[in-house]
Amino acid sequence: MGTALMRSAHTRLDHPPLIDDRWGDRLILAAEREAMLASAGFQDLDTALRAHPSYGTVILRARYCEDALAEAVARGVRQYVIVGAGMDSFALRRPSFAHDLEIFEVDHPTTQQFKTARLAACEIPVPPGLELVAADLSKTGLDAALASSSFRSDRPAFFSWLGVTPYLTRADNLATLGAVAACASTGGEIVFSYIDQAIFDADDGQGALGRARARVAALGEPWVSGFYPAALADDLASAGLELVESLGAAELGARYCAGRDDGLRPSPASHVAHARVAG
Repeated sequence: MGTALMRSAHTRLDHPPLIDDRWGDRLILAAEREAMLASAGFQDLDTALRAHPSYGTVILRARYCEDALAEAVARGVRQYVIVGAGMDSFALRRPSFAHDLEIFEVDHPTTQQFKTARLAACEIPVPPGLELVAADLSKTGLDAALASSSFRSDRPAFFSWLGVTPYLTRADNLATLGAVAACASTGGEIVFSYIDQAIFDADDGQGALGRARARVAALGEPWVSGFYPAALADDLASAGLELVESLGAAELGARYCAGRDDGLRPSPASHVAHARVAG
């Protein structure tokens, strides 16, 4: 819910917006927004969202992913898999380049039930070309989950996996990347976000990262692992993928925030990576 509202706040308040996504304002109910504000310690929710350490990261990783997706579509990709979709609204807003995409949102069955009910309550029909794939990826591999859908493993696909890897163990992250390679044909691509493992290694629990880890742990979803940027290409190769690009906070900021005067910046721990299925 928070990331959906961040995207909406950015679209309304930051100029020029890097993404156009107002759906969070419609999908997240007033009572839910009030509950979030009550725990934030601010006078209004937009201010709280924009002050959150992850705000810039949420916006920039979405823009980076959509830029890479648009390029993949131009090369002929027609399948888009959103892993850990949550309240993602890409299928509802469909940028002009995405009109012909088949979109698969993969998430936990409870999350999918919630989203289906919320769309119905808001009188928003499930759009054509969207398939909700319910799967607990701690028990079912991504490749097996997609095998139960209309996904075509013999056709190229683009995968996004944003804001998820810190919550999983290294073994689970590598297994998911391997599943992408297993169920996508040669040329398939993935964009995912991650935190530098060195930051975890150096965390003594006292700094900004330590406080952030304590907050998410208190919610029952601790951050547990990252990747070493220098070793990422080897990690991906072990999973059947090849690295296209990996950007840290400085590179993301240089690409998307140069000349901005609204303070939009990624958090220092932010990284995004773009990889493709090895030939």
